Amino acid sequence: MRLRDFLKLHPMFPVVILFSLAVSVTSFYLNQYVIAYAELILGLLLAILVFFAEKKNFNDLKKTVEILNSHIVSNDDDRVSAIPLPFVVCDKNGGIIWYNNLFEIELIGNKGLTSKQIKSFVPHEKIEECLKKGSFNATCNGKRYTVYLSEIVDSSSEKYVFYFVDDTYYKNIVDKYDETRPVLMIVSVDGMDDVSSRISQNAFSSLLSESEGMIISWFTHYMCILRKTGDGRFFVVAEHSVFEQMKKAGFDILDKVRDFRLEGISTGLTLSIGIATGNELSACESAVRKSLDMARGRGGDQVVINDNNNYEFFGGIATGVESRNQIQARIVAGSVEELIKHSSNVLIMGHKNVDLDALGSSIGIYEAVQQLGIPVKIVIDEKSIMAKPLLDYYKESGNASAFIAVNKALAELDDETLVVITDVMRAGFTDCPELADKANKIVVIDHHRMSVDYISDALILYHEPNSSSASEMVTELIRYMPSKPVLSKEASEALLSGIYLDSKNFTLKTGVRTFEAAAYLRDNSADTITVRKLFAATVEENAIISKIVNDAQINGNFAFAKTESKDPSIRLVAAKAADNLLNIEDVDASFVVFAVGDNDSAISARSYGRVNVQLVMEKLGGGGHHTMAAAQLKDTTVDKASEMLQELVEEFAKKNQLRSNKKED
Repeated sequence: MRLRDFLKLHPMFPVVILFSLAVSVTSFYLNQYVIAYAELILGLLLAILVFFAEKKNFNDLKKTVEILNSHIVSNDDDRVSAIPLPFVVCDKNGGIIWYNNLFEIELIGNKGLTSKQIKSFVPHEKIEECLKKGSFNATCNGKRYTVYLSEIVDSSSEKYVFYFVDDTYYKNIVDKYDETRPVLMIVSVDGMDDVSSRISQNAFSSLLSESEGMIISWFTHYMCILRKTGDGRFFVVAEHSVFEQMKKAGFDILDKVRDFRLEGISTGLTLSIGIATGNELSACESAVRKSLDMARGRGGDQVVINDNNNYEFFGGIATGVESRNQIQARIVAGSVEELIKHSSNVLIMGHKNVDLDALGSSIGIYEAVQQLGIPVKIVIDEKSIMAKPLLDYYKESGNASAFIAVNKALAELDDETLVVITDVMRAGFTDCPELADKANKIVVIDHHRMSVDYISDALILYHEPNSSSASEMVTELIRYMPSKPVLSKEASEALLSGIYLDSKNFTLKTGVRTFEAAAYLRDNSADTITVRKLFAATVEENAIISKIVNDAQINGNFAFAKTESKDPSIRLVAAKAADNLLNIEDVDASFVVFAVGDNDSAISARSYGRVNVQLVMEKLGGGGHHTMAAAQLKDTTVDKASEMLQELVEEFAKKNQLRSNKKED
């Protein structure tokens, strides 16, 4: 090894030797000859030890270079020197052993080697992790490198070689492409038709002009290309970097439109925005329309971003407004009846842990199909049902044959079977997901806000997020079916119980159409006393509910409760407890965490509309709608689930400027 290379790798060595000689000379000067000779001998021994150690290291390094040479094809005898890349050799702990001239010039530069660890130049990761990746990115001296790592396996000890490829130019081009690639948006004002029917033409023109001016001003601020495609509807093209700025601002245009007042009066308008990003413009064009449909399907007042089929949501705070237009119900009713008539048989099912709304709507469809003369069954898992009183009541009225167990349903399926799914639009959340996956003909009837994994291949997706319940929707379909089916007293009461449940006794999401549906069911002999009895709880259940409510914590506008109860009907009990917690003063949303099985937990969430509990539950893998949602957490204890929930609610409250801290007097 040349002296210059040795001193480069060990700059402190001459300092130590000179210091040792200086101490010896000082001892001689002070007539301490014994000490002086001892210090001189120790200094010489140190020099000799370092020399032989470095000789061993040099021979080892030489062997390493020979191994490198053997893997490099070159006409140059010194093949390592022929590598036109900066590279460095390290030991297994990341200590730098040797580097070539290009590494010194490009990466070390004038600053010198301040540390003999490779972590000064590459991300702080273990070498084993870097080997798994094969390559990774690093930035040094303003340049951007792709670093390739290889192991020298034939050496007497483990050594690694890091090759630095300067691809700053290409990475900058990629960044520029990412920043400037187009993002497509469709902007639509929600509720224009309903507003126009309530106010004069002059007032509506003024409202339309001001709201559109607000939208144009906001998007123009971000330097977008904006084109109006209809009243309250725009097509927008923006660069990706501008889109990121909008995200950072939280798409506050949603708040501006929601809070817009005309002459001091709230307009009730909201905004739905569908956004699509991706590498191909043609794919973005279809994705952006799907995003807008999803934004509307989730109740409007929100942004849905589709980034290569990865979805992100903003907004969703406002409560949806019921549409009085029943044209869609009439059209769907006729289409559903035609599908039923041209099917070999019909299988109906709701969501897991069937409640009154899922079972009531299923019974309504069952009787309508039965009167058309088509074989029909309701698929149900009786072991996990939450609506057992209704199930028993309907069976006792002579309809025990209406139901079929989940494990027998697949045997009834053929190519012409129609599967009707009510009160849920996610195949994985149905009582028999395999049935939903294998069916060729599917009709979905649901009022929950649309989720990413909804059943997209359904022949008919009848979705009304502003409807009170699936039972209300089914009642409307039955009213408008061309065959005019007549419901039995028991079926009418089943449907009415579903409306009662999801509207919380006609207090939430209750509009004109809700009362019209209820009136229709009353005309069909539905008895409200019988319906109320379906909600009765046992003494034991009431005791658990009382304990849950008494032990609840009230934080600002939120009520949190948890229970480890193993009661068989704990799902129903937790839902009722969450409803009861809403009766506490100033509570806008309630959450009850309960144990499911040995190590799983679930959450029942309720609100009066100011808080969108669906958004919170979606973060935990669940769903639902604005005022009623739930989630189930695998391998999560009740305490852990409660902790996760409170953190999410804190984040939600902060983002939407809601009170989550203890209210001060």
